[in-house]
Formats: sequence, structure tokens, C-alpha cells
Amino acid sequence: MKIALFLLLISACSFQVFPQYTIEVPISNLVQPVAFSFLPNNNVIITHKPGLVRIYSMDGSIVSDFWNFTDSCSSAGEHGALGICLDPNYATNHYIYIYYIHSNPMGIRIVRLTENNNVGTNPFIIYNYLPAPLTGFHVGGNVKFGADGKLYFSTGETAVSPNAQLLTNPLGKILRINSNGTIPTDNPFYDDGNPSTGNDDRIWAYGLRNSFDFCFSPVNDSLYATENGAALYDEVNFIRKGKNYGWPVCQGYCNPYNPLYQQPMHVWGVPIPALTGIMVYSGSVMPEFNGKLLVADNNFGKIYKCDLGDAPNYDTITGVTQVFDLDGFTTLLQGPDGFIYGLSGGYITAGGLYRIKPQAFGIKNNKNVADVFELKQNFPNPFNPNTKINYELKAASDVRLSVFDVTGKEIAVLINKKQNPGPYEVIWNAEGFSSGVYFYRISARRDGSSTEEFTDEKKMILIK
Repeated sequence: MKIALFLLLISACSFQVFPQYTIEVPISNLVQPVAFSFLPNNNVIITHKPGLVRIYSMDGSIVSDFWNFTDSCSSAGEHGALGICLDPNYATNHYIYIYYIHSNPMGIRIVRLTENNNVGTNPFIIYNYLPAPLTGFHVGGNVKFGADGKLYFSTGETAVSPNAQLLTNPLGKILRINSNGTIPTDNPFYDDGNPSTGNDDRIWAYGLRNSFDFCFSPVNDSLYATENGAALYDEVNFIRKGKNYGWPVCQGYCNPYNPLYQQPMHVWGVPIPALTGIMVYSGSVMPEFNGKLLVADNNFGKIYKCDLGDAPNYDTITGVTQVFDLDGFTTLLQGPDGFIYGLSGGYITAGGLYRIKPQAFGIKNNKNVADVFELKQNFPNPFNPNTKINYELKAASDVRLSVFDVTGKEIAVLINKKQNPGPYEVIWNAEGFSSGVYFYRISARRDGSSTEEFTDEKKMILIK
């Protein structure tokens, strides 16, 4: 019964897709990372909740401390150095924008820094809101540019629900400003250009509880946002100019329907997942995700693929599939290499940047693998605690046979030596390992070849 139930869960959840991919953690041991952006030189800039902003190489090494807010950043509760993005004209102006909670006086700030030799210079405050008081929760916190060249950012209602419905303050909203902090006159609630009188002219959409992250579709620039519910009803919303998303009057789908409020695209019930990172994939490397909305949750570490409908707006979700079960991600981005990257962090003191890529990218000259070896499926599978792995070499080769966990960490080396042609059988004893999905990978380099390496990989399931 235990085995049957486990296999049922596998077929229904993430493992049906997972074996197609290799999971790597190029940057690890990050202290409370929150958000990241890719730099043009293939480095990554990451905000850390306590206030440090660092640049890392993709080999995991620290390039520089770009900026340090720790002496002026509040990191209590959900405060901290949060969102980050590059200017669309970064190649010429080197501007980087950071959303953080300033400690004294307490408030929400966005500062623009100029990168110079991997260090931030010339801080310029482009947004500064000093509420009284600012609670420790629901401060939103991401910042991104739209295709219109305007800077958008999300704010929570700071756990004061009525804020979300007030057009006189910026809390529980998505806001829109120019890159220098001035206010576009085509904002939907622009009246006198002064946020302190009448409407807050910066508001783009309102009635949001706490949109931790949002993204623009590279397909048509549609704006999608995750929304954290209270005890249930996390949402994904299609953000429209000037629209009201209902909080606190509505949570999840409005029942009865009220045309004053926008309905969410999709709602998650109980247990609440704490939706965070969101992105639309647009690359050719992983075509199965092309045009799909990917959403991460922070509580359970799952990533969902959302099929979009109602072209050309793509403002509906027609299906949701869990595709990965990894770690609690705060941010999802498509990398310049076309792979999917997720940042595990927030309150975690040992977070990391994960890279999800197709298995094919770990296989060199795959079409010729059969000329070198044949890797067979382990037996039994599922197993406990022993399983047999069989392979056959077609030529004398240097062989490495290893076992990896779902994060891509090598946990056992079974073979690492030169072997002659012929069949081989290796028994792996998993006595010291917990139940779950594992992968075994063989790499073979034929005699006389210093560079031509062939790799294949298969999934196996340990049940205890």
C-alpha cells in the first residue's frame, strides 16, 4: 500500500516531468537572499534581506559587495533589501534600482545606483514613502521595467487591510513612475502630480493585499502578479491599468460576482502556498515552457506551469500543472542562456541560486552515445535499499558512474576508472539515504580521446 500510494503521488505530481531536467546550484550558502538580476558579463547581482547587495560569478565566487544598506536597512519581519532590476539602458548608463525598507526614518525606498567596476556609486533616491507607522509585514517589494520604459513596483498594504482600497496612499498597490522618479501623466489616477494631495498619482492598480512579485510577458508585455492571501486563496492576477483587485472586500474569486473588482486568473486554496516568484518563459532551449507562466511557492518549494488562454491578451489560465518540487523560491527568472533560474531564500540563512536545464545540455554528442555505451534502467525500481545498475561499454573507456539527488548534488561515486569493453553490473546500497527520487549518471571517455565525453542519465526511486 505504501509503494502504491507513493507511485500514485509521483504520477500525479512533479516527478512525471522532473526526470527530463538537470538541477544545479551554481551559487550556494547565501544568507537570506531575496531577488536577483543578471548582469551583461554573466555575473549575477543578488539582494540579501539584511541589506547587503552582492555580485557573484556563476562559479559561486563573490565578485564584489556592490552596496551595503545594513546600517540603514530595516530587516525586521518581512522588511529588508528586496527587489532589484537593471535599467533598460544599462549598457550605457549602468543604472541599477533597489527596493528596500529604510530604518530611520522608517519607510519604503527605491534607490538608483550607478555601477562602476562592480561597485555601486552615486545613490539617488527616486521613491521615498514615510508612513506612520510601517508594520513589519506585507511590504511587497519588487521592481521592474515595462516595455514602455516606466518603472513598476509592488507594495503590500502593510497588514492594514483598508490601505489597499485607498487611492490616497500607495500601499496595497502596483505603482508606476519614470526612471528618474517623476510621475507619468498617463497614469490612471493622475490628478495634480502631487502624491500628497488628492490621489497618489503613481498608482497603476490597487486592491492588492501583498503582491510579492510580478512580471511582464516578453510576448506581449502583459503584466502578471502573484498575490498572497490571508489563510487561503493565493492568487495570480492579470494586472490592468486602473483596476481594483478587491482586497479586503474579496479574497480569491468574488462570490457573489461584483463587476467592480477584477477576478484572479487562478486561485490556490488550502494549504496556502505563499506564491512568490513569477515569470513567462520565452526561450527556445526549453520549448515545452515557451509562452507558459511559471509560478513558484515559498512554503512548499513547488513550481507550477500555467497554460495561458484568450490570445492575444493571454489574460486567462486554462490549466495548472506542478512541474518541479525543489525549494522555496522567492524569485524566478529566465537566464541569458535560456535556462530557468530560481532563488531559494527569504528567511533562509543558507539559500542558493538554482538552475533548471534540460538533460540534453548535460549530454555531449548524444547521437553517438550508442557507439560508446548503453545504460539500462536500474532494477528493481522502486527499490529498498539495493538496486542493480547495468551498462555495456562498446569500447575501452574511462568511466565515471555517480548518483545525484534532486538538487543536482553528487552523493555517491560508484565507478571511477578505466574499463574494457563488455557488460557491467553495479549494486548501489542506499541504506543511508532517505526516500525520494535520485538520478544515476554515467560519463565515458573512449581511449585515445582527451575531449570527447559521452553522458547519459536515468531516474530511480528509493522507497523506505
